[in-house]
Amino acid sequence: MQKTILIPIDFRVASLNTLKYALERSSGNPHHVILIYAEYLEDSITELLFYRPESKIASKITPEFKNALEVLRNRFEYQIADLDIKLFHNRSRRGLRRFVENHQIDAIYIPQTYRLKMPKKAFDLVSIIRQTFVDYQEIDWPQDHSDASEKDHLEYLFNQ
Repeated sequence: MQKTILIPIDFRVASLNTLKYALERSSGNPHHVILIYAEYLEDSITELLFYRPESKIASKITPEFKNALEVLRNRFEYQIADLDIKLFHNRSRRGLRRFVENHQIDAIYIPQTYRLKMPKKAFDLVSIIRQTFVDYQEIDWPQDHSDASEKDHLEYLFNQ
């Protein structure tokens, strides 16, 4: 049976380690993966009129991040049935609960020691997840590559 899993990301290759290790620990069944990125919504009328989540997401995906997603899709091709990237704009616990219910999330995985590196207009969902849910799983992985470049993280993701 296909499960839907939720993983917060920061559009850095290192944040995909949570997905990698979650899939390695899973039963091998297919998953619908939702990667979630949280940022504040613009309050300008013009910005809101022309708001397109797809273009916002596309502008944040780097070539290294895209390659890392392809590596994971190829490595776990039988475990990743679908993969979506969603934007989240609500800092409230109720909003997050509603998101989880609406997307029928079965499991939430968060990094245990890795800290998402969020830009100025974004916020880290990990602390909100910890405050909102008791049923989430923390994933830890070796962090001896914390000062590595995105290409080094991609290589690490591919080789490990």
